Order: sequence, then structure tokens, then C-alpha cells
Amino acid sequence: MKTRFLFILLLLSLFLSGCNGSTEPAPGTPSPTISPVATMEPFSSAPPALTPIPPSTGSQLNTPTREYGESTAFMQMGEDLMIRILYPETNLPAMDDAITHWVNETVAEYQAECLGYQTNGDCGELTAEYESYLTDNRWISIQITGIFDKPYLAHPIDIIGSFHGDLSTGHSIRLEDLLVPSGYSILETMVATAAGVEATLIDEHFLDHWVLTSEGLEITLPRGTYLPMSEGTKILFYPYAELEGILSFSEESVTVQVPSPVPTFTPPKVSTAPQTQLSDPTKPMVALTFDDGPGKHTSRLLDIFASYGGKGTFFVIGNILENRADVINRMVSEGHEIGGHSWDHRQLTKLNASDLNNQLTGTRTKIYELTGTDTALLRPPYGSYNSQVQNMCKDMGIVMVNWSLDTLDWKYKDADRLYHTILDEVQDGDIILCHDLYGSTVDAMEKVIPELIARGYQLVTVSELLDQRGDVIEAGEVYYRGE
Repeated sequence: MKTRFLFILLLLSLFLSGCNGSTEPAPGTPSPTISPVATMEPFSSAPPALTPIPPSTGSQLNTPTREYGESTAFMQMGEDLMIRILYPETNLPAMDDAITHWVNETVAEYQAECLGYQTNGDCGELTAEYESYLTDNRWISIQITGIFDKPYLAHPIDIIGSFHGDLSTGHSIRLEDLLVPSGYSILETMVATAAGVEATLIDEHFLDHWVLTSEGLEITLPRGTYLPMSEGTKILFYPYAELEGILSFSEESVTVQVPSPVPTFTPPKVSTAPQTQLSDPTKPMVALTFDDGPGKHTSRLLDIFASYGGKGTFFVIGNILENRADVINRMVSEGHEIGGHSWDHRQLTKLNASDLNNQLTGTRTKIYELTGTDTALLRPPYGSYNSQVQNMCKDMGIVMVNWSLDTLDWKYKDADRLYHTILDEVQDGDIILCHDLYGSTVDAMEKVIPELIARGYQLVTVSELLDQRGDVIEAGEVYYRGE
């Protein structure tokens, strides 16, 4: 397997120039200086030596706490609105129903807001992710937060949904269920006083958004609900010691959660069936690519590749990687290719230069920290890019990869439909878009991968596909297929 695509051109001057800031530059302030890399050499040239990446890069990007649930997502790529809401499946029917209902209502509300609103090719964005907490191996708290933005809004609109359950009963719970009879009114007064909220503004939803952690209780007052918009979202945290006499249980009864150890990677058993020889430019080849992972189904997908042969390219989300280090290292050890897909799936065309820098360097740095392997591949979320994205990618030596065959697996989540879409439409040189976040996609790969091989297709990485087809690769450019 060739590795000549590792043209790692992330120069040290990139970081000395302050590219990891997170504040908007003042008007008239030039963008951070980044050493230019105008044109990437063809893959046949030897790759430069790996440039170490300072571990502080992207440090202002947060990794969400996810102690319970398996990630799935609602996605939609429309002309008026781009949507991605990442949320957990809990296996508690009451909680899962409540979360699904909230997701559907939120999507419907902002779809209506954006209907027919596309302006000069610019559309709205609805993006949200979750944090989850499991306290005392019993109480589950899930909070989904994000933003809605569309052209000409003065600032994005915050969105938030909070959900709680009791593992011992399988039922949803309210904050009142954790408090003594008078605890709710006492806590209400404490929060209002600390946040500076007038008593006349308090209503029955005042304490709706809370999470219980192993350290205490966190209350969120969303921006613009009980305080002026200018004050932003207020988050107040109360350690258990401050809640004595308010909670219906004592601090001593809370068991501190011990993180599960990262599983040791054990190579899967490889089939003794004949393997297709890769890298023959005279034979048809395609690149299977997988976005939005790694997730709970990714290991099974790697097993399928190991059994039948071929390699995939995985465009990963940065804030997921810390908890999936074993999976991403397995990808590298088995010869698959890794590219970035941003830190948290923001639409890159809507970001200022500083935030865009963080999205690009944060994921790239995390990949390097966990695997020792750098990547110059990026799949922009939704396939969206503009001149600012292209210019910054060019300066950083990053190549963008979109697709020629969209399976729409994110829309239908139907394994049979996905199988027929690929096998009916595939052509030599295709870059095929899939998502390993969904079990239905991996189910389909059980049949897709051996069938493609049986039809004579070589399953290669994006780098190998472009290399074998003689494409001259240039940083900042976008590639859709191997010509």
C-alpha cells in the first residue's frame, strides 16, 4: 500500500503565527500569517519528513463529556438549511422518545424559519451536539446544545434540550424527583439571586435545563430567556456540599464514576479467501469513504474490510476521537486512510478566519496526537466550501475531498437501499460517500464490499485512487473522483 500521499506540510510557523486563537480579529486586522504552500507535488514524489505538531494546537476546542449512550445523528443537506443534530440512543424508551420528539420539533421549527430563505447561495445552519452524564450508576442527564444561524441574523440563536432518566426504573425524571419537598423553591431562589434574574420573570420552565454530574448540579439559563441577550447563556454550578438539605440524597451516597479502560486492540481473524491485489492502474478501482465517525459500528466495518480485503478512507470528527483512540489506531495499523471532517461538524463557510483555523487544525492535531500520523485530507462538512476555506486549505497544505456518488445513507438509513444504490450506480474512479455512524450503513457493507470485489473493483484509499489515476494534487483544490 502506498503511503506517498503523506505530504505533511504543516509548518511550525503556522502555530507561531497564532492560528489557534478563538476570538474574532478586530476590523482591519489581517488574518494570521501562515506559511504558504502553493502547489502540492504529484504523489509520485517522496513525502517530506513529518513536522511535529505542538500539542496545544486547538486547545480551545472542547471535547464533550459522553458517559452514557451511543451517538446517532439527524442530518439533512437542503438548499435552505443544513442540519446536523448529534444525539444519543439510551435504550430507555421514555428518554429516547423524548429526545426524538425534541429533535423532530426543533428541525421542523427551523425548517419553517428557513423555507425559501436561501440568499446568494448561502443557506441556514442548524447544528447541535450532546453531553451525557451517568451519576451513581443510576441517574442519566443528557443536554443537547447548539445554534441556529442564517444569513443576516445579528447573532446565532442558541438551542438547548435537556433530558433525564433513572436507570433503576427506566423512567424519565424531573428535577423535583431529586429534591426534598421544599427544595425546588429554595433552588429557584438561589439560582435567581446568583444570576440576577428578577423574581417577576421566573416561570415554570426556569430550572428546566439541568444536569447532574458526579461533582454536583449544573443549571443553564439559555441566552435571552431570563436575562438580556447581551449577557449570553448563564451556567451555574452547585457542588453537592452547597446542596445539603435541598437534595433528597446525600453527597456521600454518590459513587464517583470510574472511566472504563480503553480496550486493547486485537487484530481480527483474517479470512483465508484470496485477496484482491490492489494498486493495479489497469483495473477499475473506487474509494469507499466514511464520514462522521468513529462510532460504535466502526470496529465492525473494519472487521468486514479485514475479512474481504480492500481499504477505506475515514473522515473523522475531532471531538469524538479521544474516546475512540483504539479504533482510530486500528485504522492506521490496518492501512486505512484518515482525513479530517472538522472538529464538530460546523459549516465552514459560516466561520470567521480564527474559528476556521481551529476547526482545521484541532482535528488534525488530535489525529496526530493519538496516532502519530498526520493527514492533509479534509472533507468539509456538507461538502461546503468557499474562497476563504480554499485559501486557508491552500496555505496549510490541505486537500479537500468531496464525492462523486452520494449514497444518501444518512437520509434513508436502509441497508438494502444503500446496497442497490452503490451496485447500480458505481463507476470506475468513484469516490463514494457513506457514514459509519449508522448501523444500517455497516450492515450494507457486509454485502457491498465482497460484491464490489467480486465485480473486479479494487477498494483503495482516496490517496491511492488519485495517485493511480495520475491526478496532480494541489492544496486548496477539491477532488470528486479519480479521473
